Amino acid sequence: MSNLFKGCLGCLGLLVVLALLVGGCTAFFDVDEDVEVSNNSVTETEVSEEETTAEEQTTEKVTAPTTTEVVNKEQTASSLPDGLIAATVIRVVDGDTIKVTMDGKEETVRLILVDTPETKHPQKDVQPFGPEASTFTTEQLSGVEVKIEPGIEERDRYGRLLAYVYVGDKMFNKMLLEKGLARVAVYPPNTQYLDEFEKIQADAKSQAIGIWSIENYVTDDGYNSESNKEPEAIPAPVQEETKPIPVVEPEPAPEPEPVVQSESYQNCTELRKVYPAGVASDHPAYESKHDRDKDNWACES
Repeated sequence: MSNLFKGCLGCLGLLVVLALLVGGCTAFFDVDEDVEVSNNSVTETEVSEEETTAEEQTTEKVTAPTTTEVVNKEQTASSLPDGLIAATVIRVVDGDTIKVTMDGKEETVRLILVDTPETKHPQKDVQPFGPEASTFTTEQLSGVEVKIEPGIEERDRYGRLLAYVYVGDKMFNKMLLEKGLARVAVYPPNTQYLDEFEKIQADAKSQAIGIWSIENYVTDDGYNSESNKEPEAIPAPVQEETKPIPVVEPEPAPEPEPVVQSESYQNCTELRKVYPAGVASDHPAYESKHDRDKDNWACES
């Protein structure tokens, strides 16, 4: 009986030892799993932070303007040199006068320092090389985008804009002089390029081109149209036969001339509505107050 009891106690002790061994292994593996899970969480957090940083850097690269883009914007904002205004020619009036649209409005532009022969003056006939100058200006400027450089004195007495006109990088005022289609006309203070203009004029004159091909045609005040006319042939005298002197009967008294009704207009704007080219001094609508340059022609265009 004693031996049986001892054997049972030995079996019970063995079971206790086995239970302790199994419990220790289980605890060990549980600790390893916790450590692995913790390590995985740390790794996932680091990856998430790296991805967020990469996305922020990509966004900054996309949204930040490049140096080239900034330079291009600055160049566009200053595409025209200082003092030049972009315009489009809509009509050519004559060789030295054009109409343009600029800054959203229409302007009549008179070219500075040049004078072409007349084609539309109310008191003058069409002058030699006037049509050629008008044709050249039309061919070069009509419908073209140009650059306008206003003079120091920007307006004349007619309200026209006084300016130098550029086609590309070429000043058109100089082109007229080079072709012999204009003379230098000085009206201070707009004399900025006078020395250059006079040199170009001297070259054209030495080559006798255009207006310089007619002797004594160009004067300091303009153009002498009479120099282009051929002298009239003097007819040979014809001897008349002696005829009896007829009896001259007295002429009837002349009828009184009709009274001319005068016309009066408040200003040139009102007068031009009726007489677009103005009026001469012998016209009923002529008034000296409308003839500012005292040339016996009021409100000329």
